Amino acid sequence: MKSLFVSLIVIATCAAQAQQPAPCLKLSKVTVEKHVLHQDSEADVNLVFVGQHCYVFSGSPAQGRQWPVFELQSEPGLTVSTAFAGLSRFDQTTVGASILRAGEVEVRVHLAASSDFALGGHKLPGLIRYKVMDGLGNISDQALSFEVPITVAKAEPVHVPGPPFDQRHPVWAKVLLPLEIIAFIPLFILAGLMGWDGC
Repeated sequence: MKSLFVSLIVIATCAAQAQQPAPCLKLSKVTVEKHVLHQDSEADVNLVFVGQHCYVFSGSPAQGRQWPVFELQSEPGLTVSTAFAGLSRFDQTTVGASILRAGEVEVRVHLAASSDFALGGHKLPGLIRYKVMDGLGNISDQALSFEVPITVAKAEPVHVPGPPFDQRHPVWAKVLLPLEIIAFIPLFILAGLMGWDGC
């Protein structure tokens, strides 16, 4: 009896999963600026979502503009904000009817890490909610959960410029100054011959 009950739960779960369509979008590319995020610095991450033989509905005269909603959670020591979202690879068969269906969604995310944000690999959980329009014009809501892998490295050393050349080498600065003046004399003569008056 107990095994029969477990079997019914498994069958019901499989049937429920079979009824839910696979998400239209798939995260296909993650590009991290400079390949890593340093502590106490900022970086942009580009995410590209591609439609799997389907289109994301993005607008029509009757429905207005419909933008995908993007969520990526901040963590202690890491601030996350969406800097840009765009659509591309539009279905050309529906453009004439002013119906926009995109095959690709690109999102740029701005990350700012604190000086004590944990080093190493992180996976930032995210969610994108969007609408899908099928070939019959039916619109349905879909959502895709994903993870953004990032590597956090130590803060880059701050380069402090040293003193200028004339302070580091005062003797050489005095010796080279007359030579620099002599080197520019031919240029002044040439400028005078060409009629350049400096204005």
